[in-house]
Amino acid sequence: MRIIIYGAGAIGSVIGGHLWRNGQEVVLIGRPGHVEAIKQHGLNLITPSGTFNLLVPAVTSPNMIDFRADDVVFLCMKGQNTEEALRDLKSTTTDLPIFCVQNGIRNEEIATMYFPKVYGVMVRLGAEYLTAGEVICRRDPPGLLVMGKYPQGLDSLCEAVAQTIKKAGILVHTTSDVMPYKWGKLLSNLGNSVEAITGAGSHGSELIIQAVEREFKELLPLAGLSWICQEDVNSQWPELVHPSGGSLKPITGGSTSQSLARQQGSVESEFLNGEIVRLAKKLGKTAPVNAKLAAISQEMAVNHEKPGKFIPQQLAALLGITFHNKEGD
Repeated sequence: MRIIIYGAGAIGSVIGGHLWRNGQEVVLIGRPGHVEAIKQHGLNLITPSGTFNLLVPAVTSPNMIDFRADDVVFLCMKGQNTEEALRDLKSTTTDLPIFCVQNGIRNEEIATMYFPKVYGVMVRLGAEYLTAGEVICRRDPPGLLVMGKYPQGLDSLCEAVAQTIKKAGILVHTTSDVMPYKWGKLLSNLGNSVEAITGAGSHGSELIIQAVEREFKELLPLAGLSWICQEDVNSQWPELVHPSGGSLKPITGGSTSQSLARQQGSVESEFLNGEIVRLAKKLGKTAPVNAKLAAISQEMAVNHEKPGKFIPQQLAALLGITFHNKEGD
């Protein structure tokens, strides 16, 4: 088995780096600046146990790879780049298994339009990518991947890939019903835009986060959808919260904050908050808080604005949320 990491940003490079360190054959496909830095100096993988310089193969396009029958593709790019990436991949190869190692719940649906074998993967990895040729893995073990066939099912290939991931020191779980895990992860990712817009994480943003999550929790039962909350995941895999090998403090925050910090011109909020807006529309409802957050974060990306444009009180006012300060604040 050879694993093609398509979208070698934070998550893709951390997974690819750990696989490569443990003897797994890997090829990274990434943006030109990142790939050029890896070719010249290797991939610097910073972890709680030290920094590793890895001479992992890296290219900028699928057409630079001679694909083999035993290849497995991990899609790790942001949701807004998924369809373009799949079109490029389809022009080069036609029948490889696709593992959507991505946040959001629409990527698998898109992938089935191009490839017959699609697998969903819920990602819990603390990773940061701010400098070309370098990624930070915040935890040891790095995190958890929950995987299964899309939309449901489990097979021998999925189990084999899971064992390969496990050998690299990453926690892994296989399931015949993966999408409830991905919906649960989406719930936790809805606050990414709040963090990016305010630059404050959850501090001072609690009312906004509650409003965002309320729209999710009101809509999913109406659509007959279930989710597995991250608190349940944490209780089953306590090393996610208390990693045995230690942890590193985050520099910037979540993936949306990192996208704004790199000023790359786009964010994935349409595939996070936008999914709640999309679901609401299907049900004849609205999700105004999620819609506004998606619009603000996307506008910030287009204008190349860095995280922290508004303080939480300002953002709450824009969203129509009454922000009650404590006495004396």
